[in-house]
Amino acid sequence: DLQLLNKLKVGDKVEGTLHVEEANGLVKDYALKNLSVVTPAAESNSADEATPPQQELVVSFAGGSPTLKVKAKTLEVGEAVPDFEMTGQDGKTFKLSDLRGNVVGLTFIYTRCPLPDFCPLMDRKFSELSQKITLSPKRASHIRLISLSFDPEHDTPEVLRQHARIRGANPPLWSYAVASHGELAKIAPRLGLVYGPGRDEIMHNLCTAIIDPEGKLARLEIGTSRNKWEATDLIKTIYSLIPSSQN
Repeated sequence: DLQLLNKLKVGDKVEGTLHVEEANGLVKDYALKNLSVVTPAAESNSADEATPPQQELVVSFAGGSPTLKVKAKTLEVGEAVPDFEMTGQDGKTFKLSDLRGNVVGLTFIYTRCPLPDFCPLMDRKFSELSQKITLSPKRASHIRLISLSFDPEHDTPEVLRQHARIRGANPPLWSYAVASHGELAKIAPRLGLVYGPGRDEIMHNLCTAIIDPEGKLARLEIGTSRNKWEATDLIKTIYSLIPSSQN
């Protein structure tokens, strides 16, 4: 309902239902319906608390319930990617900074995603990516592909290990990890990832980032249309970031 969206204010709590239409066991279409304001934002007469004009608002679930916040500035190519902590499919905790010296391919998923053109698509693309990179063992040793879950309530290391086996992930080149919502809040807004836990599913967009060996953003693809990249194209970006002495 565009009329409702145009009337939303910072602090409004909203609720809606994601309708998924299936045909022959596959998702045919989906739409967010019955969007409503559950709890209106408190009125304020303070000019200091007002949202500055022309600032974009996004729905945030960092606190467990939907609230509107001013959208963080998306990182530009060449800027340092914020550090954050995650837990790998092996149950070990590590930071993004621990991968310095490698080219990192980072995409965001959750294992229960029912939409074939979203997380399952990213799984298929990273699978193809890892298979092609494996053909160049020397280069592969300097590359880390991470499929990061934003569903810590369900995607435990054990669940991720099972999912990784099904998808053919081949650590250390390609592996799965999960981060808490608090840790995700450090990285997701800066990379343009928007997600929101629902009752039966998680509403989200797509986001894939390539990070150079120094921890700086080299490429960022946000949204469904931008994440239809071909593995051969992304590999060119990845290989270009590996020093010639390591190729």
